[in-house]
Amino acid sequence: MRFTRRQAFAIAAIIGVVVAGLVYYVLSRQTVEPVVTEPEQVTIVVAARDIPAFTTVTPEMLESREMAAVAAPPNVLSSPEQAIGQVSKMHISTGQTLTRATVGPRTAAAGLTFVIPRDHRAVTVALDPISGVGGFVYPGDRVDVLASFDNGGLSVTRTILQNIEVLAMNDITVRPRDDRVQQPTDTVDDETATEAPATEQVTSATLAVAPDQAQTLIMSAYKGAIHLVLRPRDDDSMVSLPEQTHRAVMGVDPPREVEEPAEPVPQMAMGWPEYWGAPPAPAAPQPEPAPPEEPAPQGVEIIRGAEREVVIPD
Repeated sequence: MRFTRRQAFAIAAIIGVVVAGLVYYVLSRQTVEPVVTEPEQVTIVVAARDIPAFTTVTPEMLESREMAAVAAPPNVLSSPEQAIGQVSKMHISTGQTLTRATVGPRTAAAGLTFVIPRDHRAVTVALDPISGVGGFVYPGDRVDVLASFDNGGLSVTRTILQNIEVLAMNDITVRPRDDRVQQPTDTVDDETATEAPATEQVTSATLAVAPDQAQTLIMSAYKGAIHLVLRPRDDDSMVSLPEQTHRAVMGVDPPREVEEPAEPVPQMAMGWPEYWGAPPAPAAPQPEPAPPEEPAPQGVEIIRGAEREVVIPD
């Protein structure tokens, strides 16, 4: 069957319209309108005011804000509770975001002042390997403090402080990580025995004491010898002990007191005794009383005409 030129163009036009319709239908089904999504928001903590370096963070120093998650710095703090009680590692300006790099826990790394308990003071005393328990006292341990004195030939030792926290030994403010204890070589093999951490020569200890205890500790270290006594872990018991003397340890009775004879009464005939001291100063002389005045004699007046005469009787 042959088509004329006009019929061929008409059929081609119809086919083109059908194809265009089909293409439009397919494309319209595949085209999806883009969904506009808002950026994810996170809560951050910022400084409500300037926070100086090495300052304990308090609630009034902080406020919370919302920020896009993609714009938030790494390690950002998401709640004020994460920063309260921490110590600022640097100066934090108003509005600055707080992160793990700007605040940290209260440890000796920020200064020993941040680990001293409230209402206490840090006092350092000199020690030697013996008085320092051989170097086996570490920061965080608790000790008793004994002081020994020599009082006129009588040696006395007494417990002056109990259950005292150790803040530092020498310049060490943290407990060593290796807490392994050396096992006796006679009960275990050398291959299985663990080595104890090397101890450092002890020269000083820094203790946390109350203000009145600081006076007692410093005076005891000045006048006597100080020894630390290591307490067991979690033992906070307090004991009452009398002072110990070298006579009691040796079992020696104290010397008897000899009654001194009464001093003789000094004899005044030999002068003022020297052991009486300087004699009292003599009393100032009193002026003698003046003699009483005699009354003036009374006379008799005699008148002879124009003359007057007073006659005093004998």
